[in-house]
Amino acid sequence: MSTAAMVIRCPKCTKGLKLRDSSKLGKKARCPKCSHVFVMQLPAPDPESEDDDDEIQMELAQPAPQPVEGTDARWVPDNAPAGQPSSVATAPQAPGQLPGVAVAPAPQPQSLAEVGQQELGGAAALKEIKRKGAKRRKTSIIAGLVTAFAVAGVVYAAKTYESGEKERRVQDARPKADEQLVDTKEGLRNQRELAKAASPTEGGPIPTNMLPMGCKVIISIRPAELWAEQSQGQEFLYCLGKEFGDWIASEIERLCLYPPQQIEHAVIGIITGQRGEIPQAAAVVRLLEDQKKSELITRFGIETSEYGYPVYVDDERSYVIKDLRTIAIAPASAAKELADSVEYPSVQSDGIDAILMETDADRHISVIFEPVVVNRHRDTLFAPETADLIEHSLRFFNDVEIESVAWSMHLGEQKFFSEILMRNTTTIREHLLEKEMRRKLKQMPFDLLKMVELMNPKQAGRRKLIGRFPAMMQMFAKSTIGGMGTRYAQLTTQLPERAAPNIALAGLLAWDESRNTDFASAVPQVPTDSGPKLPDLMVDRLKMKIDVEFNREPLKEAFAYIAGECKLKSAINGDALKDKGYTQNMAQTFEMQNSGLAAIKQIVDAYEGMCVVIQEDKKQFLITTTKFAEQDGQTPYKFE
Repeated sequence: MSTAAMVIRCPKCTKGLKLRDSSKLGKKARCPKCSHVFVMQLPAPDPESEDDDDEIQMELAQPAPQPVEGTDARWVPDNAPAGQPSSVATAPQAPGQLPGVAVAPAPQPQSLAEVGQQELGGAAALKEIKRKGAKRRKTSIIAGLVTAFAVAGVVYAAKTYESGEKERRVQDARPKADEQLVDTKEGLRNQRELAKAASPTEGGPIPTNMLPMGCKVIISIRPAELWAEQSQGQEFLYCLGKEFGDWIASEIERLCLYPPQQIEHAVIGIITGQRGEIPQAAAVVRLLEDQKKSELITRFGIETSEYGYPVYVDDERSYVIKDLRTIAIAPASAAKELADSVEYPSVQSDGIDAILMETDADRHISVIFEPVVVNRHRDTLFAPETADLIEHSLRFFNDVEIESVAWSMHLGEQKFFSEILMRNTTTIREHLLEKEMRRKLKQMPFDLLKMVELMNPKQAGRRKLIGRFPAMMQMFAKSTIGGMGTRYAQLTTQLPERAAPNIALAGLLAWDESRNTDFASAVPQVPTDSGPKLPDLMVDRLKMKIDVEFNREPLKEAFAYIAGECKLKSAINGDALKDKGYTQNMAQTFEMQNSGLAAIKQIVDAYEGMCVVIQEDKKQFLITTTKFAEQDGQTPYKFE
């Protein structure tokens, strides 16, 4: 039902808006001029107002779809501009209404056409809501996945960091093994260089020219120096026993055709065949003096040039004369090899050739061998009576870990020098082999002691030397330093020159006595000749004559040795030494054949304030200082 048109003014721009249907009162409308949205209300009558000529046609505002946001609902005032949210305001309250709660205007009756229009607008709004909802769900899924991955990444990173931190703490807490290993290897290389610098000789590698191929044992020896009158070599050979010394001399002359005294240098090669076959020998001999060519030819038989170089061959041997002082002797079957190797070294095994490069041909004695081959042929290489000795010796050089060995000795006027070079197999590294061999060397004196304790020499002199043999080897072990090079480990020992003949004699006597000892059933026996009775007083025991050979022996060990020789005990007041800035490892190097008291005095006098206290009740002497002796009420011994 239509009514007369009425004018409703826009509350924003005050323009008059003509409304022809009063049923639309209470609904929202948009001003066609300024687009302001407001609720149409019947204006209050104004008798003074006049009709506005600028009235325009009113338009119903299309209900704008309300986006569904994930936020709390807010009340939008009816007079808020379109599309712009306004701040919360308090609407006029009806009786019984809670303060601050907005109340929407009561709905007015609508025509079917208007309802249809609103339904059409609602469907569009619903469609928009569904579209945005689907988009929001898709966005939520993507956001959820991203968040899940982000959380997982953070958790993984946190765990990785925690694990890394834990590992870092463990690494920081434990010794840095890699750095220590580098330091160990570098230290061993440095010791190898120190050993080279301390070498008494400076010769080149042992040559293999004019040796047949396949030598499994090579011996380099300087007979003229060893057999020289009044030399250290002669004394060393004498201590090995006349029988053994004579046998060595005869073997050298048999192989080299000249007596030891005429040979400057000889390189002897042992060629092994099948197991059980007698090995063959070859030698390259350098004489002290030139020989007449005619005499050499007379010795060697018929000359043949079929090998490209003059070779003399008889029924058993072949010979080459390089010059008037150098000759080579080999089995007849090796004649061609002799001729081919006059100017070039002959090829041996990889292990032999490699270790030969580290040798010194000027050393008095050098022995190069492969432990696995020597062990396989020991029955044919050595005399039957030496079988046990050779077997125990080869146990020291484990053929699983060691491919080849070069052991050299030099008997100097001041020092006895020993060097063992060991080429390691692929089953062990150089520094580990060096460590293992030093451990074996340190254990050897204790193994010898167990054997010596089961021996019962009848002669007092032999008993004394055999009894001291383990102590000599302990001194040898303590004087040994390790080292390493490219694919080999090293043990180098320096001792006073007296050590060589003493060790040789004691070792020979111990080996000879071992042949008369049943180690399986023998038990320690009390010698029938126990010697003189020990003095009761400590001072009298300390006056007994002893032999001292200290080479950088620690202070503590030196006093222990003196006490042991005098059948006493020793002790050191560590606090007293520390108070004076001394240590128990201070090195002692001197030799003497005097009383135990003299040896103690030699050490004590070298350190200011150090003294010795005789403790008769304990059969012990105490090393302390005068300051601490006075504090403890002790009386220092006054040397005469």
